[in-house]
Amino acid sequence: MKYLYIVLFAAILLLVLKFVFNVSLKTIGELILNIVIGIIVLWLVNKFGGALGIPNIPINIITALVVGVFGLPGVIVLILLFYFNIV
Repeated sequence: MKYLYIVLFAAILLLVLKFVFNVSLKTIGELILNIVIGIIVLWLVNKFGGALGIPNIPINIITALVVGVFGLPGVIVLILLFYFNIV
């Protein structure tokens, strides 16, 4: 359920940004879709990455927005940041 709250919070935040910066709804929809896909990928990384030595990456609004904006490269950067203990 907490992942649903993260997606809902991100959606509300993006809708507020839509009205403040006049961003199109298509862009907002793409970002929300990227966030959902990113949360799924981060969950899979956390579930099966331990066998590969990848540390758990917390799924929160910051990581969701990073993945939403940058997509798969954002997931790779998060994995590298947590792997080398930069964050």
